[in-house]
Amino acid sequence: MNPEYIAIAVSAIEQLAEAAPDIVSDIKSLLAPIKEGRAPTHEEWLAAEAALDAANAKVQKY
Repeated sequence: MNPEYIAIAVSAIEQLAEAAPDIVSDIKSLLAPIKEGRAPTHEEWLAAEAALDAANAKVQKY
């Protein structure tokens, strides 16, 4: 196994583990309007767009 890959994978998993509470909170917020059978509020739209922008920025970084 490639040592560089192992280091990257371990680092990524550690970062995901640290971010897990925030990720779960974001997922719950994004799912709330769907689960409640309603349209998202303006604030929920803004939060969803911000989450998408942040995710895209992280992906572009690598």
